[in-house]
Amino acid sequence: MKQKKSFMYIASFLALTIAPTGRFVFGVTLILELILLEVTGVLLNSLVSKLKFEEIRTYFVMFFMIAITLLYRQILVLTCTEVALILGFYLYFPTVSVFLTHTLFTDYELPLETRLKNNLLSTLVFSVIILVFYLFRDIAGYGTFTFFGKNHRIFEKVLFNPNKVGIFTFFATIPGALVLTSLIIYLFLVLRNKFRIISSKGEQK
Repeated sequence: MKQKKSFMYIASFLALTIAPTGRFVFGVTLILELILLEVTGVLLNSLVSKLKFEEIRTYFVMFFMIAITLLYRQILVLTCTEVALILGFYLYFPTVSVFLTHTLFTDYELPLETRLKNNLLSTLVFSVIILVFYLFRDIAGYGTFTFFGKNHRIFEKVLFNPNKVGIFTFFATIPGALVLTSLIIYLFLVLRNKFRIISSKGEQK
């Protein structure tokens, strides 16, 4: 089960980080959407249980997830048009990510408060890692910091001269993102194994 969960995190991480351009503002946009979908998904699951629509749970929840994604996209179009246009269909990646579908349809029989707490905790940890990934690519790869700006446009602060970024521009490319992702996954697996060893030693005592 733990191995399956690790693959779920890896697959979702790849989906949310490799294809979109490595700008911090895009990472923030996708993460805000993921958190929104996580919270509304848990609440919808609770509603399904109360209405006793067990047989159509998956269709009911996924239909509203897509509807919420469309609403989120329209809000982006109105508030930050440039972000919405550049991300395009990438805005649907959080909706179909393995991470979201796994958390929404696992242990949905637990109390609402417990599910919200557990799911939000795992989502926040996952989100922080992705935001650090986007922040590093933005600064190291492009020499900039991007965020939501005025007049529906992206705010961009140039931190380094593009000609002086040097070899770090590699991380702005898709191959560079794959290398960076591999390093993060390797670090994640090493830390997971160390925590597993420590916990097993504690149980033996």
